[in-house]
Amino acid sequence: MFDLSTIAWSSFLEVAGTALGFSAVIALAFALGVRLLTNAQHSASLTKGKKSQAGSKNAQIEALNRIGAYLLFAVCFSALAYGLYLILVIDGILPAAGAK
Repeated sequence: MFDLSTIAWSSFLEVAGTALGFSAVIALAFALGVRLLTNAQHSASLTKGKKSQAGSKNAQIEALNRIGAYLLFAVCFSALAYGLYLILVIDGILPAAGAK
C-alpha cells in the first residue's frame, strides 16, 4: 500500500508552487501578447489614409505593439519547446542530438 509519510511534502509543495507560478507567467505572457496585437491592429486601422503627424505616431505605436506581441509569443513558444524537450529527450523517449 502507499504510505503518505514517505512523501517529501516540502519538495512536493515547492514543485507544485513552481509549476503554478510558471503556468501563470506563461498565461499572462500569452494574454498580454494578444492584447498588444489587438492594440497594433487598432492603431493600424487609425493610420489608414492619414499623412499627418498623428498618422506617424500611430504607425510607431503599431510597430511597438507588434514587436512586444511577437516577443511575448516567442516567450510562450520557448516555454512550450522547453517543456517538450524535458518530456521527450530528458525522459528518454527521443534520443538527444548527437547521441548514438
